[in-house]
Amino acid sequence: MRLIKTAFVAGLFLVVIVTHATVIETTSPICVGALTPIQGNGGSGYKVTAFSQRTVQPVQYAGKITGMQHTSLTDSSAIWVNGQFGTNGIAAYVEFDNGWTFDVADTSATSRSLTLAGTLDGVANIGDAYRIRPHMTVARLFGPNNESGLQAGLNPAQADNLLIPIPQTQETVTIFYFSNAVAKGWYRADFSPAANQIIYPEQGLLVRRVVPGNVNLLTLGVVRTAATIVPVEPGFNALGTLKSSSNVPLSALNLYTGNATTGVSSGLNLTDSDLVMLLQPDGSTRSYFYFKNPSFAGWLDATFNPADSTLVNAGTCFFIRRKPSNGPFYWTIPAE
Repeated sequence: MRLIKTAFVAGLFLVVIVTHATVIETTSPICVGALTPIQGNGGSGYKVTAFSQRTVQPVQYAGKITGMQHTSLTDSSAIWVNGQFGTNGIAAYVEFDNGWTFDVADTSATSRSLTLAGTLDGVANIGDAYRIRPHMTVARLFGPNNESGLQAGLNPAQADNLLIPIPQTQETVTIFYFSNAVAKGWYRADFSPAANQIIYPEQGLLVRRVVPGNVNLLTLGVVRTAATIVPVEPGFNALGTLKSSSNVPLSALNLYTGNATTGVSSGLNLTDSDLVMLLQPDGSTRSYFYFKNPSFAGWLDATFNPADSTLVNAGTCFFIRRKPSNGPFYWTIPAE
């Protein structure tokens, strides 16, 4: 038996699910629906809308680790089928209570194990709880048949484009909805299928719209209430805060830790520092850096005005420009 309560708060549909049966999460999830306006081009050229996800997908399976070996975990109580999660099944990831996540590469019913795309050494231990969540994909976010209503076309020049920056390669994947009398579907610019392209929870997205009318993208998911650890690569990183509704000031984002191997580097100006770049309504960006000397420490903007209270809004996309000489680090996104 379930009791479902709904409310409408600050532009978000909130659905609180209270269950009286056995559940796979320790608390009842809060489901959030959000409308993201994707703006039309105003009659000429194109208009870019940048946004990020506010939620994660519901848990598909949860359990406890009973065995580990570097890149795999075993759960002797697990009930799944071969290949259920991973490359040949549902694109998914494992989530731990400490905020770490790992993509699932494969699932074995025989050994009751998951093969992961990363090592668990120093991250998890036998007895730790884990959860499996499906990844958001292009087809899940925009609809397998373009239910979002983006402009379709025979090539990327004729259609609206979904732009997904990939920080590991510093490239941007361009995706569009192909449609003619014979075939339809999501494709990359090189015409390889893209319906299953993964969009990570923290990943920022851009939509380049080539027609005048606006469309509203409706998304529904579960509020991520715990901290989340995500990679920040050298170069440009398009990110979101994974907040369902709360706007967070720069000073509370945990980006500066005092150690350049675990957070952004400080400096005396924009050139010396890692940058946080916030997109503005007119399409421009404003840059911020962490300044530190013996008499002052804090976030400043490009003209050296204090910026600790500058907000990063829920659902927006922002950029971190990491100096290549600093190497990658893992950002712990604060809990909701």
